[in-house]
Amino acid sequence: MIMKTLNLMIIIFLFVMCSGNSGVSSHGKKVTFGIHEVVNTTEIPAQIIDTLKTRNMLPEKNNQLSIVGYILKADSNVFQLDLTEKHFKLVKTLYPVDRERKYYAVVAIKPIPAIEIADIQNTKSKGNAVEIYFTMKGAHKWADLTKNMTGRTVAFVIDNQIYNMPLVQGEIRNGVALINGLENEVFAKEISESLNLSIPK
Repeated sequence: MIMKTLNLMIIIFLFVMCSGNSGVSSHGKKVTFGIHEVVNTTEIPAQIIDTLKTRNMLPEKNNQLSIVGYILKADSNVFQLDLTEKHFKLVKTLYPVDRERKYYAVVAIKPIPAIEIADIQNTKSKGNAVEIYFTMKGAHKWADLTKNMTGRTVAFVIDNQIYNMPLVQGEIRNGVALINGLENEVFAKEISESLNLSIPK
C-alpha cells in the first residue's frame, strides 16, 4: 500500500515539490548549491541497494524513476554508507513525497555538480519560486547540461538536500533556471537571499 501511494505521488514530485518544512533559516545564510546530474538507479550495484534495505530504506521498484528508495525523516543512516569510490552520492528530498507526508525520496546524484554557486550571477524570488540568473559561463554550462540531459532529470541541491528535481524538456539557452513549488513566498525569498549571499564576490 505504501509503495502504491508513493508511486502515485512521485510523478507530481518530479515536476513540483510539495510544501513542507523549510530547510533554510530566515534572514539568509550562506549555503552550498549545485545542479547535479541524477544517476539512473540501474547504474547502482545491487549490493548497495541490498545494504540500503538493511538501513530502513524502502526500495523503488520502478527503475525508470530517478529515485533509489524512500526513508522516514529519522532514517539518516542510509547516508553514512561509504561511497567514496563510487561515481555517485546519495541525497534526500527536502520535502516528503507521499500523501501522509512521512517518506522522503533518496536519490543518487553525481558527486560533482555540473553547475555551482560560482556560475550564478544573482537570484530573485518570484511567488513561491526562485529564478536563477547565470553568469555567461554558467549560461553556457546550463545550455549544455539541458541539451545533454533532455528527457532526464536534474537535481537542484542546497546543503545536501534536493529542492527541485525537474524533468529536462530540452535545451535552455536563456541563462535562467527556476526552483519552483516551494513552501511559500517567504521561504522562496529566504532561499534567494541565501543563494545571493553565497555567490563568491
